[in-house]
Amino acid sequence: MNHDAETNVQAKSPMHRSAVMGLLDRYPLLVLGLLLMGAFTSSSAAPLAGLYVVEGLGQAPWKLSLVAIVQVCVTLLVNRSFGRAIDRAVPVKFLLITSILCFAAGMTLLGLFQIYWVYLGIVSILLGVGSGALSVMYSFGRLFAEQTGRDVVKFNGFLRMQTSLGWMVGPAASLSFYGVYGFAPTYYAIAGLAAIWFAACLLIVPAAFKTHHPNSLKSGEKVPFNFGLLSACVPVFFIGAANVVFVSAMPLYFSTELGLVASSAGFALTVKCFVEVVVIYFCASLIKRVGERKGMLIAALLGAIFFGLIYQATTLVDVLVLATLDGIYYGIFAGISMTFVQNFAPDQPGVATSYYVSTLFVGGLIGNLLTGVVASVFDFQTTVLMACAFAFVGAAVLAFMRDANRSEPIGQG
Repeated sequence: MNHDAETNVQAKSPMHRSAVMGLLDRYPLLVLGLLLMGAFTSSSAAPLAGLYVVEGLGQAPWKLSLVAIVQVCVTLLVNRSFGRAIDRAVPVKFLLITSILCFAAGMTLLGLFQIYWVYLGIVSILLGVGSGALSVMYSFGRLFAEQTGRDVVKFNGFLRMQTSLGWMVGPAASLSFYGVYGFAPTYYAIAGLAAIWFAACLLIVPAAFKTHHPNSLKSGEKVPFNFGLLSACVPVFFIGAANVVFVSAMPLYFSTELGLVASSAGFALTVKCFVEVVVIYFCASLIKRVGERKGMLIAALLGAIFFGLIYQATTLVDVLVLATLDGIYYGIFAGISMTFVQNFAPDQPGVATSYYVSTLFVGGLIGNLLTGVVASVFDFQTTVLMACAFAFVGAAVLAFMRDANRSEPIGQG
């Protein structure tokens, strides 16, 4: 969107003239802070799932996969529905509040009922709906940037930075709290964080905030087939899955097959996350030089190089030095990928963002499942080669793709 178009949007949008939008325009950190709070809260629950099912409920590890499958399937359906709702001008606040309340209810039930079937049949569904908050927040951020005349690419990068920062702190905090107090108090504490997140949403998100795109979906209208949008999700899937495969295998690969200290994976992740946040901050400059597709191609190639080098690592020094490359490639991917996908449906940011987030969820699920299978048949080092292959496939797709056509309405394929 050019500057004149942005100014026109601002002039016509009643939301831009509202007091709340005026406040957010002056203090955009409120929008970023809301996403940071959500990322911190939701990520706090992530590392407890396996421990809760196996140690807390005394169930077989494979039963965790059932919970994950149900939750991801619900998340995909919710992202699809919420994305279309946003493009049909449903207020963002209603969708976000729905997700937060479901997440809080799920955390409360986990604290109240130590029963596996409650987790599988009720909580996994609630948490699946709760996971829809991420897609809604990304769409909110994109629309907010457009309606206030901000650089969309740079603001998308800031949004991804909040997610990374939340995940840097949330899992470690919840595991530390669990180590002292146990499962039930930890889940109640996370529900308390969700209540703070809910209150922040009520105060920060304007009640009438919705899409300003004239070509957004009308009520009852079907989403037109968009081959370009689907194609854009393919490299996102492979690069994202490569990261999940490696992160899933990394702790056992480092400790059992490389013979490194148990904390080596934690040190490597710390280095990676720090570098990742720094790289995301500078991604807007990279995009201006080479464009989103070529930037994604650079990320995929660097990822393949990283996996090839880490496969041959033998010492802790090797691991920590290469963690810097890990952070560089994934930081570029995280900083560009959402904008890259959204550019293939600029008039339908809700649908495009839901496709993007759903692709990451599916990549994560399949990546986790493949890690277990490959490691069981071969070893954890072999999973690194699989991650390398995934990154190469992502690079190949990007090399043969065309850039998004911004001169014509996209989405009528």
